[in-house]
Amino acid sequence: MMIVPVKSLLGIMDIPSHRTSAKRWLARAGVTIRVMDGDGRKPEAVELSDLPEEVQRAYAEREIARAGLEPGEWDAEAQVCFLDATPTMRSAALRRAEIARFMLARQEHMGSGALARAVRERFGSVGTSEISLRRIREQIKGVAPINYAPALLHDYAREGGKRAAMSEEAWAFFMTTLRDAGPQFPLRQAWRDVRDISRKMGWACPSFTTVFRRWSALDPAQKLVARHGHEAAAKALSMPIMRDKTTLGALQLVSLDGRTLDFWVDFGDGKAARPVMIALVDVATNFVLGYELAKTENAVATSRVIRHVSRDFGIFDRLYTDNGSAFSGHLVAGGNVHKWRGKRNGAPGVKPLGVCQHLGIEVTFAIPKNAQAKIAERTFATLSRVIDDRPEFAGAHAGHAPGASPNASVRPVPMATAEAVIAREIARHNREAGRASQGARGRSYEAHFRALLAERTLRKPSKEQLYYAGLIYSAAAVDRFGRITIETWTYGGPATQAQLLPWHGKGRVLIGRDPDDFEAPAVAFDEAGRLICKGIEPVKPGAYNSVEGASAGAKNRKAARVAVAQAADANDYLDDASFAAALAALGTADEAIPPAAAKVVGARFGGPLQPKRKAAPKSALTQEYLEILDRAAGVDLSRYGV
Repeated sequence: MMIVPVKSLLGIMDIPSHRTSAKRWLARAGVTIRVMDGDGRKPEAVELSDLPEEVQRAYAEREIARAGLEPGEWDAEAQVCFLDATPTMRSAALRRAEIARFMLARQEHMGSGALARAVRERFGSVGTSEISLRRIREQIKGVAPINYAPALLHDYAREGGKRAAMSEEAWAFFMTTLRDAGPQFPLRQAWRDVRDISRKMGWACPSFTTVFRRWSALDPAQKLVARHGHEAAAKALSMPIMRDKTTLGALQLVSLDGRTLDFWVDFGDGKAARPVMIALVDVATNFVLGYELAKTENAVATSRVIRHVSRDFGIFDRLYTDNGSAFSGHLVAGGNVHKWRGKRNGAPGVKPLGVCQHLGIEVTFAIPKNAQAKIAERTFATLSRVIDDRPEFAGAHAGHAPGASPNASVRPVPMATAEAVIAREIARHNREAGRASQGARGRSYEAHFRALLAERTLRKPSKEQLYYAGLIYSAAAVDRFGRITIETWTYGGPATQAQLLPWHGKGRVLIGRDPDDFEAPAVAFDEAGRLICKGIEPVKPGAYNSVEGASAGAKNRKAARVAVAQAADANDYLDDASFAAALAALGTADEAIPPAAAKVVGARFGGPLQPKRKAAPKSALTQEYLEILDRAAGVDLSRYGV
């Protein structure tokens, strides 16, 4: 840094000559005044690069005049490049310019060794070695003293700065090596490859320092693309959107995600598995609304968590999730207008309905490869080490990779232990006070959520909503008996035959079944989501020639007879006498019909009408067949229209 005492600036340009007034002027100009450690007097100083441009120029001209040098012509273009450099680089260049003027004023009266010692005594040992001083003298050759600072900027920071010779092919090979190599491939090793190949190809390859400076001068986007590729570079350079969560209320937006835990659990079947935690988090408050542990990230467990949260806190407005199959399939997002998966099933027809459709929850999907935008993802990042590395799970780890498998040393923990620990840590996460998130103001996530929930009009789901939301739906056709067959299960009996038979031959209906018990009664909806009937009993086939089968068949026949008898009673019929009288009146019905009015023929202007000739009937026999008949004896050809 080039530090200048305040007293040496007095009277330059608009700076007052009085030190107190000068300090006030510098403060108004935004220049930081520093107190330097000296001989006890603690003089005040400023950094030269912090001064206004015109003050820097006036100071340089005065120092040049004091050194007995001619300032020379001001190079406006070089000075503009100098001002475009960073403050640190400008400060270093100003210091080197002061060293250059110091040497230029004394080089005629002092030898090189004595001059170097004088420079180090005045400016210190940093940047004043023999090599550095020689480089400074080389860089200021032919440059006016007033333009020393721009000339002494680093080569990689100056516009059009002089570089050591390097073939464009060599530089292109260097960049291609970095592009195709791994992100952590050493720059020096890439330079070694260029150096060795340049000897054979006849390319000009400078030292590693020169190549490194050229690499450092590249735009950050160029370096990111070369090292990590287009997609990673675009992601790294994308500025995150600043969102204000204080505008949200409780349960307006809920984030859904699933994460595979690191430890192994025994689910009770003797097999070790890494459990998956599926969780719902309120976006406005970061409060964990509910979760479930499952063997896999599946739609049934996800649907169950959504139903439990809706039952405990009320139906939320919008669900924000990624496009994983467990979250964007029919069971969760079925019926949603902007469903992520299943776009090819856009043909007309019945579509399965999901839990969000039954509860009136809107579904929004995250942008692909941007799942970290979900609050649930960030919550899992916070809880991962808090839960996974607890001492209760010691010895139950086999690595963090998704495909890791346990070895003989891994001891899975019981499922009950895992559930108890996770329940305790989730409760602690929700109730920990002193949170600094948006709107929390030092409260816990739970306290913040409860405060916002008190301002919300709750939508509690009915028992029927929860029941319908918990079913899985499949599209199936109704057969001629009023039954529905799905895979190996058949549903439908005499009690629901009348409601289902009208749908025979009219497309498919939605049949909803309990995913945990296929023997439970099913329900049926049409393609618009309207209920057709409920309580559709499953058909349980009996053993062949069994008494139970015969009894079931007899019951079905009796039910059919009863239904037919009820239908006959419901129909309206005439008695025999009334029906006979109606038939008798049918024979005289023509006499009561009045004759039709004569048809009026319209006028015709033209030639006389010719009588219509009746065309002779055309024989259907071919000429060859007629000749055969003519030769035959006793055949009357007039019978054939000939």
